[in-house]
Amino acid sequence: MPEIKAIAKSAPNARKDQTEDVTSAGDAPVTLFDDHPERVRKINELRKLVQNYDDCERRSDELFLCRFLYCCDWDVQEAFGRIVKLIKLKEANPEWFFHKPIATYSELLNRNVKFALDRRDRRGRRVFITRLGAIDFSSMAVTDLANLDDIWFELMLNELETLESGVTCLIDMSGYSLKSFRFLTPQNIRIGSAKTDLLPLKNIEFHVVNSSVFMNAAIAILYPMLSKKIKDQVRFHYSNWASLHEYIPADILPAEYGGTAGKTFDFQTIHGQVLDRTNDFDRLLTYGVRDGSAPAATAATAPIVPKGKGGKAKGKHREVEKKKSLAGCTVEE
Repeated sequence: MPEIKAIAKSAPNARKDQTEDVTSAGDAPVTLFDDHPERVRKINELRKLVQNYDDCERRSDELFLCRFLYCCDWDVQEAFGRIVKLIKLKEANPEWFFHKPIATYSELLNRNVKFALDRRDRRGRRVFITRLGAIDFSSMAVTDLANLDDIWFELMLNELETLESGVTCLIDMSGYSLKSFRFLTPQNIRIGSAKTDLLPLKNIEFHVVNSSVFMNAAIAILYPMLSKKIKDQVRFHYSNWASLHEYIPADILPAEYGGTAGKTFDFQTIHGQVLDRTNDFDRLLTYGVRDGSAPAATAATAPIVPKGKGGKAKGKHREVEKKKSLAGCTVEE
């Protein structure tokens, strides 16, 4: 099982010497909570459940498991249930999740539609920006946006401080176009809402700015389909920067949001958070494939072969699958 880099607890721009190597091996020691034996016990219990779920390689390092334990108040069974639901959602809709080498996303990242700031707000939360006006609806699919979410949240959720404090989402509606309504199909809304509900993060807020009549129309369509949890975390600021700065301080925002951190975002630094960690992201592609199967490059491009009822192959079909380089599991986060 390949190693991945995980940031235990640090600022978003942590130095390399502040990271630790973790693996998903069954006997991997838990190091995050040396002074909290009950949490260590629950991490190990959840790890065993994940590793025994099926015969695919599943990510089960302690920081990944802590994502689900934190958002479920350390209820092991509930955390495992969320992981299983996420696995099944990915298997049914693989294109909605990060599934290719990170270098292939560089052009998409550089469109600056979605990105995370390299500084936290005053509550210690990561700040995730979505600029809907920057979307080129003629060349982008809704799954492109979903993949961007996966990339940035993978970065943020690999930090213990984010799991403890949460994420603040700033949604900028300036330039919002009627063309986006083609994305609002019942299927897209269903999958997108399910994915949002399964995000392993207990504390998340949404702050909407520069809304317009088009935004109101979109809300009328989307709002009834959103969960109560999400609805309760949405706040509208329009262009009232003083109101926004009560949640996201002015000193980490550029002038376009009434901030003092320069004229615009420092995208070179922002993109570097992801593009400077290509190996770490590409290692994630090995999860969700059968033990001993093809390497990440093959796993990212191989066809998806759906499994039969019950989630596992049986009898001679199982023997046939063992001979394949990749069988019916999809990429796991």
